[in-house]
Amino acid sequence: MARRREFDEDALLERSTSLFWEKGYTATSMSDVAAVSGVGNGSIYAAYGSKPELFLLVFERYCAGRVDMVRGAMAEGTDAQDAVASFFEAVIDDCASHQPSWGCLMLNTLAEVGRDWPEVVEVAQRAIAEMERLVDARLALEGVAGDGRALLAAEIVLVSQGLIQFSRIEQEPQRLRDIASSALEHLTPALRAA
Repeated sequence: MARRREFDEDALLERSTSLFWEKGYTATSMSDVAAVSGVGNGSIYAAYGSKPELFLLVFERYCAGRVDMVRGAMAEGTDAQDAVASFFEAVIDDCASHQPSWGCLMLNTLAEVGRDWPEVVEVAQRAIAEMERLVDARLALEGVAGDGRALLAAEIVLVSQGLIQFSRIEQEPQRLRDIASSALEHLTPALRAA
């Protein structure tokens, strides 16, 4: 029988997410996790087994949260253009909530360890594919033609990821909004095609 956890698991996972996100996988130790969470090393190891196992759980939760952000944003607005604008704005607001910006845990981790850690790549691929599917579904709902729609959805997700990465060096949200507006202007003809 599994031992009952004697700590707030959601709080530990949230604090661990912030720590891995800010410092990176390699620079974060289990002692760091214990310090920020207030949970002893022994309890963390008993609950999660190892740093890689804890990280994979954190990473999957983070990626699922990013997918949920896309789902929420793509449900906004009166048309495809409004929905994409909402998506870009949600990304910029999220970037602005961490100053200096930490970028994206998914993209940061892929850059740090992705090729050497197939499970990380698999989780990221599933998340990105689901983001693209959500964007594509909204475009289809708005009557955007099927030819090239999946590629258009991928491009929209790529622009969002570019905004996130650029936020690491550009601390001014208005600059990110200007870039998002310019990208949206270029995408608009394809978003209106039926």
